[in-house]
Amino acid sequence: MGQPVKLSDELVADARIAGATMQRSIAGQVEFWASLGRTMERLMTGTAIAHSKATSTPQSIAESLEAVNQPLGRERVAAYLGSRPFPRFSVDPADRRIFIREDADGTRTRGRVVGRSFRPLIDEAEAAAG
Repeated sequence: MGQPVKLSDELVADARIAGATMQRSIAGQVEFWASLGRTMERLMTGTAIAHSKATSTPQSIAESLEAVNQPLGRERVAAYLGSRPFPRFSVDPADRRIFIREDADGTRTRGRVVGRSFRPLIDEAEAAAG
């Protein structure tokens, strides 16, 4: 049986936004976040938890969404993507419909994403030769 719990308006608003994208109710989203927190608490040492609390600055989902198409938001996305393992993807500045895949060896390949898969573009020179 569930128990009533008081939650801040900000947490409820964030849960509403996040839950809608994942097709969860507000309660379902809060329970999901709680289960993630419980799992992380088991995995982290007390020192790691203290460090995480001291260095993190919580930001609401609404605040994060407002920054998406702003310079700071673009910088955050670029920093996050730069921290991810290879291959990495970016948008071709000359043609925003084209993506560039960068492999660990530095190879850069232009292409498109089709059906969730990257498809390299065939250069006109290669097409004429092949």
